[in-house]
Amino acid sequence: MSTNIKENLGAKEFDLIYRHSLKVGDIGICKWNMDKEEMYIDEYISGYELNNIKNMKEFLTAIAYHKDRDLAIRDLEDYLNGTNLYYLSTFRIKTKAGDIKWVLVKGKILKDEDIRDKVLHVLIFNVTGSKLHEGHDIMTNLINDRFFLRKLKNAIQVAKAQNKQGALIYIDIDNFKTINNNYGFQFGNLVIKEFAMSLDSLLSHSCELAKFPGDKFMILVNDFDYIKEVEEICNNIYEYFKRPIEILDNQIYINLSLGVTIFPNDSTDENELLKFCDFAVTQSKHSGKNVCTIFNKEVAKSYYRRTLIESEILNAIENQEFYLHYQPKIDISSNRITSLEALIRWNNNKLGFISPGEFIPIAEGKGYIVQIGNWVLEEAIKTASQWKDKGYYFESIAVNISPTQLKRKEFKPTLIKLCKKYNIPHSLLEIEITESTLMGTSEENIGILKELIDSGFKIAIDDFGTGYSNLISLIEFPISTLKIDKSIVDNIECEKNKLVFKSIVTLGRNLKFEIIAEGVETKKQLDILAKLGCDGIQGYYFCKPLPKEEIEGWLEKGKCDK
Repeated sequence: MSTNIKENLGAKEFDLIYRHSLKVGDIGICKWNMDKEEMYIDEYISGYELNNIKNMKEFLTAIAYHKDRDLAIRDLEDYLNGTNLYYLSTFRIKTKAGDIKWVLVKGKILKDEDIRDKVLHVLIFNVTGSKLHEGHDIMTNLINDRFFLRKLKNAIQVAKAQNKQGALIYIDIDNFKTINNNYGFQFGNLVIKEFAMSLDSLLSHSCELAKFPGDKFMILVNDFDYIKEVEEICNNIYEYFKRPIEILDNQIYINLSLGVTIFPNDSTDENELLKFCDFAVTQSKHSGKNVCTIFNKEVAKSYYRRTLIESEILNAIENQEFYLHYQPKIDISSNRITSLEALIRWNNNKLGFISPGEFIPIAEGKGYIVQIGNWVLEEAIKTASQWKDKGYYFESIAVNISPTQLKRKEFKPTLIKLCKKYNIPHSLLEIEITESTLMGTSEENIGILKELIDSGFKIAIDDFGTGYSNLISLIEFPISTLKIDKSIVDNIECEKNKLVFKSIVTLGRNLKFEIIAEGVETKKQLDILAKLGCDGIQGYYFCKPLPKEEIEGWLEKGKCDK
């Protein structure tokens, strides 16, 4: 109100209008003379008579709700220390009548022109139930995720400064979607409200409950001495919600997954802590739900590595990160190279070299294996064509095929198309499938294998001896090669292993299979395998998998010298 208006009204009448506007608008005014430690307070929001307050910190201590007091004071200190340009804070107060209200505080330090003192001018707004602030979840009357993050950041700083530890407990209602589907969204809202009220009643004053988006809740445990205290909070929650909650005469059972992370031990970054909590909740769900998981960094490392592999593998082909190495199969009697196996490799800028044993199962699980497998096929067939043009001798080039690829209707047409494109005979390509893949073939897939063989492609059974093969399948298909698994070769000096290997050789000879021993690493293994009648070997004893350019040197010689 301008000075002219005040002069026209008179002091008493002006004072009445001024105070009425404060009351009606739920606005308060404070002035803190920082040089003289004097406070002028005019507000009706809290209901307190604050006549003896000397500074803003004392004022905040007096009116702030105990769970928000530290945060309210920190906001003031951040402004006074120059961290923030303006004084701005949102927090809860507990009124003289016992009500909880939300206030928005704005202020700035100005030089008083008359007395030349520094004065902090502050406006206080009652924003309870208003959209002027973003700290309150209207449905549950709890703090929301945004305000919670501010409180968490402050709690981390306090824990570090005072050498204490705190915890986050992330709570997910596992069956909330089912409840919504069965009863409707309005009913689901009632469940959330009742759940929030019940959950809040279980917590002590040192804990703060927040509503996160959807059916998620977060508990901030500001201080504890032993992890058992946090576990006890979780156990109490589980025990309480074993009983149903009643909503509109319906008995509703709540299934929960809980995840816990500790600060500052696990992290001092609030967003990272939330990520860790989410990981712990995911682990709880995998463990069967209604479980609490405490975040473990070592377990998480493998999870985040897997997640990174999943994201990076998508663009690996486009970025030309995949490449092939080739390992020769050697005739055991002449040391000559008879064929080669194409083996995929992956080198990523973020992850470095990733073993096929690590990324192939992920590619299969995420549905990327067909795209990757088709790339391997084309690259191997193209290379085989180039080697034939250079006059190198080899009987076949082998490519590993996943069960998923084999089940695709377009698999056989793709093979034929690629062989035609690069002008190589079908007999030059050997399809390697594992023993478990052979056992898992359906009638339809058996038909595919027969079609491939009838079309002139060779079929090899890889890792033979690790499963329980159906002998009928071995008899039924004119398979070209049995590759004996490394686990048998590793212990070939053992008499039982010799007996098993000799039996496989006898079976292979009778069925006209070529017998290849995988993973041969020593001269002693080679000699024993030769005596047992093995046809060929593959392993580091002769040659490890090599890049295309290096393997060409071996192909030029045509044999491996040892």
